[in-house]
Amino acid sequence: MRKLNYKAVLQIAVLLFIVSFVIINALKLKDVDFEAYCPFGGILSIGSKLNLGTLSCSISEVQLFIGAAILVGIILIGKLFCGYLCPIGALIDLGSKIKYRVDVKVGHWLDRLLRVGKYALLFFTAYFTVTSSELWCRKYDPYFALVTGFGPDTIFLWSFLAVICVIIVSIFLVNFFWCKYLCPMGALSNIFQNSIITIPLIAIYIILRVAGVNISVLWLILALCVTGALTEILRFKFYSLSPFKVVVDKNVCTECAVCSRSCPQGINVVEYTKVTHPDCTLCLECLRNCPVEDTVKVSRFSNTYLMPAVLVILVVGGLVTSSFYKIPTVSKKWGNYETAENIKKVTLTDLRSVKCYGSAMSLYRKIKRKNGIVGVDAYASEHEVVIYYDGDKVDEEYVKKAVFTPGKYKLKKFDDYKPEKLEVFEVGIRGADDLYDYVDVYRLLKENPYVCGFETHFGEPVKFLIYCELGKVSPEEIKELVEKDYYIYEREGERKKVKVNFECDGEVSRVDTVDYVTFRKRLFVETDIKFNNFETYSPESLDTLEISFPDAENIFIRRKLKYLASHISELDGVVRLRTAFSDSSVLQIFYDPSQVNIDAIFEKLGDDSINVLYSNGTKKRMPNPFNFKR
Repeated sequence: MRKLNYKAVLQIAVLLFIVSFVIINALKLKDVDFEAYCPFGGILSIGSKLNLGTLSCSISEVQLFIGAAILVGIILIGKLFCGYLCPIGALIDLGSKIKYRVDVKVGHWLDRLLRVGKYALLFFTAYFTVTSSELWCRKYDPYFALVTGFGPDTIFLWSFLAVICVIIVSIFLVNFFWCKYLCPMGALSNIFQNSIITIPLIAIYIILRVAGVNISVLWLILALCVTGALTEILRFKFYSLSPFKVVVDKNVCTECAVCSRSCPQGINVVEYTKVTHPDCTLCLECLRNCPVEDTVKVSRFSNTYLMPAVLVILVVGGLVTSSFYKIPTVSKKWGNYETAENIKKVTLTDLRSVKCYGSAMSLYRKIKRKNGIVGVDAYASEHEVVIYYDGDKVDEEYVKKAVFTPGKYKLKKFDDYKPEKLEVFEVGIRGADDLYDYVDVYRLLKENPYVCGFETHFGEPVKFLIYCELGKVSPEEIKELVEKDYYIYEREGERKKVKVNFECDGEVSRVDTVDYVTFRKRLFVETDIKFNNFETYSPESLDTLEISFPDAENIFIRRKLKYLASHISELDGVVRLRTAFSDSSVLQIFYDPSQVNIDAIFEKLGDDSINVLYSNGTKKRMPNPFNFKR
């Protein structure tokens, strides 16, 4: 009786699970995290947590504990993830069943040489991840590229070449080319299978760090990659702790070689008494297909469900364990946190702007400057932050105000149209707590052509001042717009439906009437950059050059103003660059007329290229993106 193919069952289940994610994402039924269960990201994030004290990107506890469970499985058992759960491996394995394949055989020494590739890729991936808390593998990962459609964080050329290596080369030309020669997870698995060398190296590094030796993590990663590569290439088997190996009983083996022909990795199983080949994933196809009972076993076990059962137990164990722990992406304490007697905390939830390591660090840098706040734990995967403060110095409202980011949004361009008068409505909106929520409110209000803009102010709930053409919009219409269940907007030719859940706190009230210029001044988002010791000059000693700047509110133009500021800072006496709105958008340059004149400033502004000095001290010359008229 033919034994059930547990490997195929798990592989098909994994691929169907991923396809369902893709369909849900395509239909916009739910925001999908395609890396929610990725062990590779979880393992690398353990490294960044130990090295920097922060998790990578938006890594969750689920990924961490599944990664840890898979790592334990690799050390004690073998490369089970590669054999049963890896989606790329499953795709290649199923694709290899196609009849029309070339199946190129790689020569012995070329095969050994090519195996260095995956360790080189792992080295760079691991180093840049654990030293920056950003998942560097996203730049080229074929799985991430395929499921996101070469989405954000991918480098198209790198990802495209990786996908070609998987779909074309690995399936039709060289069997498992990606897995054998390029996969960083494969290299990581091999390194931890080589545990008799790997574990002492890690222990030595930890002891040196504890002893106060400031040794870079680069050397640990390099040592692990080099020893793993050399062991695989020169010895072609690992110094492993695992007692689990495929064994062939030569006393009953008929040498029919069915086991060798059935091995997906192309291992000549019949040649071995104990299979120590570095590509063996304990998939047990050899055991399942052997026609002579009890000839091929895993150690002394002859069943085919043992390895997949152990793997499922490890993954489920990781999932269950993750539910008992909450690990912050960023955890920082400063000031008098250790000595203050009245440390309190406030928990803020549903902060969509805190979505990854970078945004969590931005929040940390923002609130660290606030007196009385002494710590923050940010959980990016849950959009939640816990802020610690000295209760003897500040209160909860002060902390919430420190986190709050005001917003100003103009809903129209006003190129040829300028309403004479606008009325201002005020309302608190529940659920609109950060910049991502403001964007949703913006799109809701934009449905009414007579709503011209809004600004937000701190409050619980956040207070919105909404500007509308006088007499064209009623308070009831505003409330109806804000409390809609969804809105539809078009992006890159595609219509998207977005579900929202905002609620007005009470009635919308009319609070003011303003003219057009006042409205524009209130909603103008200025840029203000000071340099060349601006603070040492008195206001009376400076003159201001004001230049028409219609693109002052364009976000892409505003981002480039720092480059312009760097360029004109080369002129002694030029000390400040600012955008403002008087009766139109302008660029203001503050300068000391005793050191520099207008002609020199305009000459500098008109240069074909500008000099940019970066914070790390490097200089770069780039084309001048501005064209100011005198």
